Amino acid sequence: MADQTASKIGAAAERAADNGRDLYERAKGQAQAAIDAGREGIEAVAEEGKRQVETVSGVIRDWPLLSVGAAFLAGCLVSRLFHGGR
Repeated sequence: MADQTASKIGAAAERAADNGRDLYERAKGQAQAAIDAGREGIEAVAEEGKRQVETVSGVIRDWPLLSVGAAFLAGCLVSRLFHGGR
């Protein structure tokens, strides 16, 4: 009877260990997939940022007075926000 109980406990422990390994491997795979997706997203955002900088620098070169006016307007708006709209 003790041998049967010990073998049942051993089998249950073996199944639990196998289940734990399976869960670990699945979680590891899902984490790696999430990391890869995050890297792709960051690369896409960085590329879009570079494109926007190139576009803005082109606008500044083509329309310098407009750029100065937009910067002045932005400064006025920020000033109003910080000073409570006075």
